[in-house]
Amino acid sequence: MHLDNNYVRYAAPFSMLDLLRQKNSRPLDPYDLEEIRNGKPKNGTLSGELRGPAVSFRLGNRTNLGIMTRVRSGFQVTDASERLMAITRLGLANQSNLQDLGYLALFASQSENRFNLTSQAYSEWAFSLGQVLIETDAFRVKGGFTLKRYFGYAGGYVQNRSLNYRLLPDSTTTNAAYMQIDRFDATMGYTDADRASFLSPGWLFGRNASGRGWGWDVGLAYETLAEEGTLPTLRLSASLTDAGQIHYAGQGVKNYHIQADDRQITEEEWRGYSSPQEGENQLNAFGRLFEEEFGLKDDDNTGEFTLATPTALNLSADVQVVNHFYINATVIQSIKRTSVPQLRQTSLWAVVPRYESEKVGLSFPIIRQNGGWAVGTGLRVGGLVVGSDNLLGLFSRNGRFKAQGVDIYGGVSFGLNPRKN
Repeated sequence: MHLDNNYVRYAAPFSMLDLLRQKNSRPLDPYDLEEIRNGKPKNGTLSGELRGPAVSFRLGNRTNLGIMTRVRSGFQVTDASERLMAITRLGLANQSNLQDLGYLALFASQSENRFNLTSQAYSEWAFSLGQVLIETDAFRVKGGFTLKRYFGYAGGYVQNRSLNYRLLPDSTTTNAAYMQIDRFDATMGYTDADRASFLSPGWLFGRNASGRGWGWDVGLAYETLAEEGTLPTLRLSASLTDAGQIHYAGQGVKNYHIQADDRQITEEEWRGYSSPQEGENQLNAFGRLFEEEFGLKDDDNTGEFTLATPTALNLSADVQVVNHFYINATVIQSIKRTSVPQLRQTSLWAVVPRYESEKVGLSFPIIRQNGGWAVGTGLRVGGLVVGSDNLLGLFSRNGRFKAQGVDIYGGVSFGLNPRKN
């Protein structure tokens, strides 16, 4: 599970770990989140994935074949303004607060031309071939290619081209405001998916999928060798991951071009975006309310859309400092797709000191991501791995560490008939 953003810092009296385990003493309040006001576009990503089962075999001394599975889901907002994010967070029920913030405007229209929303849940089968390309007594060069088959179960997006709006006092409701939309030009699509877990292992086999697609990874690694059977003293690697897309089509898939002028969204309607009806999931509720708000009809529906997967360039250098102690430097750079909507990989760079032996590994990542810092730790004992890339976000209370996200992971792997060296 992973959350990062550059709009708010966490300042609730209970930790995000308590929140994930539903052990918080009260519901999360909008004022538990401290705004980061720097005038920059705001981004936020919430994602989760379940990996496995997976298996890797040797095909001779220089070739490995891997078959991997996973289920992935996520929601993301990108390039939104501070004003629009604040309105989304606070809602329209407190007119006086919006007035104090300077958000009520009788005449001046605010313009939003860049924000995008994307949500997607899908499974994948990956078939990976790894090959030693060159090997001498001093170094080794390895290459790998992975072909992926995607099955999409839930997807949705809003791509904004132009939004001009005002917040105005609502005379019909005490201390409330409404949003006057002077112009809205956008495209929107979503799948009318059943209400189900976004990490269901049953999705692995493509049953009832409304979207399908292909993707691939490719990578190279250079390693300098020391004693036989030991880890490389230096490893340099580069890879391109998740280059692909999923096409949604058929019954239950909706896609519209929105062009609307002079529309109003009341406080009650605004609350409806976070309150699904019985049998709906959040994605369906959002799509249905957009249809109602902007008068979208069946005749306007093209019945298909495409979402890109989170393509990224990964660069890494791993150096042995002394004996079992290593240090790693990693850069992950998101590659944006302009032709289709996309759930993007969050760009980051990290420095990771670690201890590594055959049976035990311990790492301490220091990460810069989405304008904030994170410090984590990871533990490996045999084939068991647990950790977090953001311990501050996991345990911080009362804004003590000003965390901008949370991250937690775990996994297990084991060998059948393992061979030494």
